[in-house]
Amino acid sequence: MAEVAAGLAAAEQIISTGVQAGVSGYAVAKPTMPLKATFSQIASTTQDDSRASLARFDHTVTIINKKAYIFGGQTSNGRLATNDIHCVALPVKDAPTPEYQALPAIQSGEEAVAPKPRTQHAACPFGKYVAIYGGCDDKGALVDEGHKIRLFDTEMSTWEILEPNSHPERVPTPRRKGTLLSHDGNLILYGGLDSSGVELADVWHFNGFTKIWNQLPHAPIATRSAAIAEHTLYLVATSEPLSSEVHRLDIDIYAQEPPSWDTISIPTNLLMPGPKPRANGALVPVITGYGRNYLLYFFGEVLGNGSDADLYQRSDLWTFQLPSSDVNVKATTNLTDAIKPAKIKDQIRSKLGTDTGEVSWAEVEVQAPGDLKSHEGKVHPGPRGSFGYDVTPDKSGVVIWGGRSGDGQPIGDGWMIQLA
Repeated sequence: MAEVAAGLAAAEQIISTGVQAGVSGYAVAKPTMPLKATFSQIASTTQDDSRASLARFDHTVTIINKKAYIFGGQTSNGRLATNDIHCVALPVKDAPTPEYQALPAIQSGEEAVAPKPRTQHAACPFGKYVAIYGGCDDKGALVDEGHKIRLFDTEMSTWEILEPNSHPERVPTPRRKGTLLSHDGNLILYGGLDSSGVELADVWHFNGFTKIWNQLPHAPIATRSAAIAEHTLYLVATSEPLSSEVHRLDIDIYAQEPPSWDTISIPTNLLMPGPKPRANGALVPVITGYGRNYLLYFFGEVLGNGSDADLYQRSDLWTFQLPSSDVNVKATTNLTDAIKPAKIKDQIRSKLGTDTGEVSWAEVEVQAPGDLKSHEGKVHPGPRGSFGYDVTPDKSGVVIWGGRSGDGQPIGDGWMIQLA
């Protein structure tokens, strides 16, 4: 048996190195987790009394073409921010100081299509547009605009309205704190709070071609932690201190059999740690190359009492490892994109009886900047909740902006979180 295992291990190494000739640092024996995170500050602003202040919370950040679009939220004293769009270009090597623009709400026609100021709304990329849905005023009353989706054209810097073409009886109810996600040129809307403050767990699909809403199977839980990876909608619930649940739904509205929810219950303890309960944090899909996929679950506000009774926000980051991308060779100049060797690695490790790390949690290791001597300012954003965030275009990092500190005050800085 020892000889068989040794032979399999040798074969595993040969296959892996042969598949990725010229790809260094990716061995079968190398663990897939924990990932490492490096923080770099994009920009920082000071809090002021202006409604245009970038020190805000309960706003959204949407990344399109390497630019982050900040909209809405609340500023000092809980006042609504203006309905301007604030655009911050992501830093690059040749231009370390990011470009910034404040874009006033300009409508494309005579109709008033620019959105009202709002907070606790949902936003996501939709082609060249920033799509915005729902929200409320500073008193918690829902923004009354029917079932309109507001679209900000990032090329023309103008606003448009997107409405369903038909079936007005088959549309989602107005809400705040919902989650809007893009998927294959369409939109997915999940959850939130209705006008009475009741938690919603409904799921809706907006077809970007037919402009029609269709309802997907009702989710088993109501949570703000929702993300799409590949073609699956994931929800994370960590309301219990010693366990967590990950719920998933395959998004295929044209399947012969209707999709159904699948739930993974994950006990957590000292030997198998996991994220503690939180609210108003972030959940995004990230990749690290070679076909390896994760959910990144981080920051947020503390839920419950117990040992965290004196804390208000969290500063930790966790990854949940998803199934690896399929091994399907495609035309590309990048070998790792073509082969996706993580799938092969997982299959071989399973044959050896070695844990692949799939459907498990691991805390992310935070690394200090490479050159501390030349580094200025903070090296970590610190604990926070109710911040704006979005994944970078290549899904290897996350941009966050603002949020609320432990004393409830709005924060006005932006950060890049790079994962490896």
